[in-house]
Amino acid sequence: MRKLLSVIVSLMTAMTFAQQPVELPLWPNGAPNSNGLTGGEKEVSPHRLSNVTAPTITVYRAPQPNGMAVIMCPGGGYSRLAMDHEGHDMAPWFCGQGITYIVLKYRMPNGHCEVPLSDAERAIRIVREHAGEWNINPRKIGIMGASAGGHLASTLATHYSAETRPDFQILLYPVVTMLQNTHGGSRNELLGKSPTTEQIRHFSNELQVTSDTPQAFIVLSSDDGAVPPSNGVNYYLALQKNNVPASLHVYPTGGHGWGYRDNFKYKQQWTQELEKWLRDGAVFPQDAEPMLRIGKSYLGTKYVANTLDQGTEETLVIAPQTVDCLTFVEYTLAQALGSSFADNLQKIRYRDGIIDGYTSRLHYTSDWIENGVRQGLLEDVTARNSAQTTKLSLSYMSTHPKQYKHLADSPENVKRMAEYEKALSGKKVHWLPKNKLPDTGLPWIMDGDVIAITTKLPGLDIAHVGIANFVNGKLHLLHASSTLGKVVLSEEPLSQMLNNNKSWTGIRVVRMSHP
Repeated sequence: MRKLLSVIVSLMTAMTFAQQPVELPLWPNGAPNSNGLTGGEKEVSPHRLSNVTAPTITVYRAPQPNGMAVIMCPGGGYSRLAMDHEGHDMAPWFCGQGITYIVLKYRMPNGHCEVPLSDAERAIRIVREHAGEWNINPRKIGIMGASAGGHLASTLATHYSAETRPDFQILLYPVVTMLQNTHGGSRNELLGKSPTTEQIRHFSNELQVTSDTPQAFIVLSSDDGAVPPSNGVNYYLALQKNNVPASLHVYPTGGHGWGYRDNFKYKQQWTQELEKWLRDGAVFPQDAEPMLRIGKSYLGTKYVANTLDQGTEETLVIAPQTVDCLTFVEYTLAQALGSSFADNLQKIRYRDGIIDGYTSRLHYTSDWIENGVRQGLLEDVTARNSAQTTKLSLSYMSTHPKQYKHLADSPENVKRMAEYEKALSGKKVHWLPKNKLPDTGLPWIMDGDVIAITTKLPGLDIAHVGIANFVNGKLHLLHASSTLGKVVLSEEPLSQMLNNNKSWTGIRVVRMSHP
């Protein structure tokens, strides 16, 4: 009896609390972009809003918070928002579980495809900024969406930036693809009536899934006549293919747009399954730093050298099933930066992101670091923390052309490489000698930092690269080992690795830039 009374009191408290939300503007100083709409928002029918130009979040704080938060994106075909059954009506239910619930009133795209995503990114940034105040764990924030709102939620889950990655996603009968089986109205509103092939593929979120896409809970009806069930099913299959934890629930009837309505025959089933998944199914890794979290997903990946030297023409090679020490770091960084993996990888791997033959690839790690810093992708941590400097002296590739497939028979490539080496040589860079690195590392080195190991071999700058990982208070290296033939976490601390190799002299440390 006491337990029953406790549950009733808890639910009543949650309902009372849910009736006293706080509404915050997303862009108090003006949005960075426009959907081209003018005038005020309109209530086209009860609880259906259109012409949204002033987006907000409405925050329902749980009376007994468990640290989790859910940001809900209502549906409406990207032309209006169903703010009741796909928005505010769920607040008491989520708050009753201890989950802070946030309803996102986002702007309609009106053919400006970047607008809804920018609102969703802004929403998750605001929630993380207020995490301490609202008793939220900043690494337990999920994005949720219904119908076209499900497309927005899955877009954030596959196009996030470094600081806006949701920790989980919940999708109700979602629009996911912009290809043949899409919802035509949503596509027209998002991309316009004549979208480019690139736009269609970019916003077909089943094509954008990676191994770092957030875990997912997907629910839909098999008789949905508005949004083909294949949207949610194919997204689930893409998650499975990339080893992303996902739970798919398909009910035989119900059609489309049921949300939190009582007349949906399977309301009790889907809400109970979601409650169970949020309580027991969703997993939150201890490694919040994305470089380390993603890097660890490559453990055991086979080491293979020279995987980028394919064909006769230089192209962007994406083959993460095999890596060497640098491509391992490149793939990890490209994923951790969020948004478009291929675009990120090209910016990381090629000088100023431009592919112009073999020598446009950044073969020397010092050149790779300088390019990353110049493009705002990396920060040179050693430059801020070590007074020790050295001048680069690079010549190895041009003086050993037979060791490189695309130099061996190309005097032109050798000449261009020598020119780049000359331009880099003489530049002063900061580094840390190995005798100044203790087993415990240093306070300014963090989990997820990129560690580049310097060498005294003539004509070279860096001999090996990996990712910093502190284990039991000691600094280890997560790296693709040619000796062991796979990606491993070093058994010995990094300082011991350095001391065991006479040609290794010290380290440079760079960090993914967090905008």
